[in-house]
Amino acid sequence: MAKELHDKNALMFVGGGQKGNEPLILTTGGTPYRGFLEGRVKDDTYCLILHLTNLELKEFAK
Repeated sequence: MAKELHDKNALMFVGGGQKGNEPLILTTGGTPYRGFLEGRVKDDTYCLILHLTNLELKEFAK
């Protein structure tokens, strides 16, 4: 997964709830966060980084 994200220079949305489209809530009654996975690869090592944000995200028009 890390290699695929790295090669595509992309982030992957990570969500909660039964369908995976809800925000992540890390503690009971806590702040809801949107999660995004980033993959990094160097030689034969890899890293998956989870970015969290509580900001509203809107699609960027080209």
